[in-house]
Amino acid sequence: MNSSYTQRIGRALGMAALLVLGTAAAQSEDQYLFLRTPDAAITARVTADSVTGPDLQLSRDGKTLRGRAFGRTVFLGLNGKELGGTVGQELTRLSFEEKDGVTHARGSFYGRLAELNISDEELTGTVGPCSYELRATRDGSYVGSRSCGGIPERPVMLSIPPALVQQGSAMTLATLGLLLGVP
Repeated sequence: MNSSYTQRIGRALGMAALLVLGTAAAQSEDQYLFLRTPDAAITARVTADSVTGPDLQLSRDGKTLRGRAFGRTVFLGLNGKELGGTVGQELTRLSFEEKDGVTHARGSFYGRLAELNISDEELTGTVGPCSYELRATRDGSYVGSRSCGGIPERPVMLSIPPALVQQGSAMTLATLGLLLGVP
């Protein structure tokens, strides 16, 4: 065989190996959900079937979300256009619909009325004792203010990773409800 040909094949195989390794590394990159307020920073690692961090230990098994969130036991069924179950001792039931690029959710969370509207441009609404007015940034996160029964807090930043969104609207809304409803 020609030495030049062998070198070209070797380089091509080396490049192919780098491409495969780089793709595998990119697919295994950790993704994080985070909420930052002037008084708190909550972060959780998101995988294909779990959300884990110091405050959230949740796992999804088919259409069921179980675990703990902020010291409360979580058991939620994720069915079609609604989710329901218990968070701590409080009943939770949200129904949602997607219309014109906006997900509208209404019902109860943490035993209180809840209403969320989420789009690529904004996240607004109330969960538990907290109301949110967040606008999307260029990097895909949301920034704005929240009020949990007192003076509005600013800046508030929320980042929702693609790994969570890929799990569907019910899982995304359940996780956001748990995160956003805690003052």
